[in-house]
Amino acid sequence: MPRSLTRLPLAAAALVLGLGGCATPAPVEVVHVPPPVKVAPPPLQKWLRWQESVATMSDAQLNSALEGMATPGNADQQFYHGVLRQQSNDYDNWVMARDIFRQLKEDEALTPSQRQLAGILERYNQSRINWFHSRDELKQQYEALQQQVSELQEKNRLLEQKIQAITDLEATISTRKEE
Repeated sequence: MPRSLTRLPLAAAALVLGLGGCATPAPVEVVHVPPPVKVAPPPLQKWLRWQESVATMSDAQLNSALEGMATPGNADQQFYHGVLRQQSNDYDNWVMARDIFRQLKEDEALTPSQRQLAGILERYNQSRINWFHSRDELKQQYEALQQQVSELQEKNRLLEQKIQAITDLEATISTRKEE
């Protein structure tokens, strides 16, 4: 009996060792991960940064950028072109900027936030155009009123001369009657 007991633990040990070998983990395969790629900012953030940089440009820098700009080929270039035109103090550039932003607002390839920003800038430029027209109309009304004031002042001066002449004539007639 002692022999069978000895065999049993040896058999169990062999079985455990045999099974234990199956349970050893497989060698870990090392995966080489490339360094993280610099993630591009969302398109809207890029547009907002461009708008901010254009807002800090001097008039000379702005004019230089507009003169050297080629015809925009994609939405990013159109946006930058529109922002440059918007920053100008020229009515015609505001009209061009409004039209550029109107096109971008309708571009289905852009993100909703980009299209929303384009819509906001379109309305902004349209309000500048409207302001310019109302200012121009007010200026014309002012000039017309100034012309009327000048004409009325001249009529007033002529009436004062006529009144003075009549007063002098009456004084002369009154003096002659007394004599």
